Amino acid sequence: MKESAALFLQRLWQEHPGKCAGGLAGVLLGICILVFGFWNMLFILFLGTVGLFVGMNVDREGDTWQNIKDCIPKDIHRLR
Repeated sequence: MKESAALFLQRLWQEHPGKCAGGLAGVLLGICILVFGFWNMLFILFLGTVGLFVGMNVDREGDTWQNIKDCIPKDIHRLR
């Protein structure tokens, strides 16, 4: 029984990855709203997005600090 469920989920993920990811994200978002509340959940999502952005820049080759400075517009920061 467990093997057939695992095969079903694996086949479902391979055939419809976007729908599976979207459904999973929706369920997790709903659980976060129930547990933390709406505004706290938005803050958590914001910090997660910032962390993802910084992580993507760290994964790029080259100087990490320079990659982060390059992503910020010249008008906003005084680091240039």
